[in-house]
Amino acid sequence: MDSARHPEILETYMGVRARLTRVIYRRVRCSATTADLLHDTFLRFWERPGLLREVADLAGYFMITGRNLALDHERRRKIAPFIEGIDGLETISDPTPSAEASTISRQELLLVQAALECMPPRAKQVFIMSRIDGLTYVQIGERLGISPKTAFGHMVVALERLRAEMKAHR
Repeated sequence: MDSARHPEILETYMGVRARLTRVIYRRVRCSATTADLLHDTFLRFWERPGLLREVADLAGYFMITGRNLALDHERRRKIAPFIEGIDGLETISDPTPSAEASTISRQELLLVQAALECMPPRAKQVFIMSRIDGLTYVQIGERLGISPKTAFGHMVVALERLRAEMKAHR
C-alpha cells in the first residue's frame, strides 16, 4: 500500500477509526463483522481517491459510509440469514404446506365461498373489491358511485356475516 499517494485518506481514516468502530459495532454486534466493514470502508476510499476531490468533510464522509455499510449488512442479514455449516440446514423447514394444512385451507376457502353467497349483493361486491382486488374504500366508492364511508359500512356487514358463518361451522 502506497500511503504517500493518499496521505489524507490514511490520516483521516486513522483519526476516525475508533469512533467508526463503535458506530459499526453498535449496528452489527459482531467484532469480526465490524473489522470487515471497517476495512471495506477504508478500501472504498483508498481504491477510488478521485471520488473524494470535492468532499469537504472527509471524516464525516468516512463515518457516513461506514454506517451505511453496516446498515446494508444488517438488511442483507435479515433478508437472507447466514446458516453456519450443513448442520443448520435441518432447522430450515419446507415451505410446502402439509397435506393436512392444504385440506384445512380448502375447507376454510369453501366456508368463505358459502359465506359470500349469503351476503347482500353490495356487501359481497365491496368485500371482493377490497380483499381480492386490493382496492381502497375511496377507490371502491368511486367505482360504485358511493361514498367511502358507505363502502366501509358495506365492508363491516360483509365481515360480520363472514365471521358469523365461520363461527357457525367450527
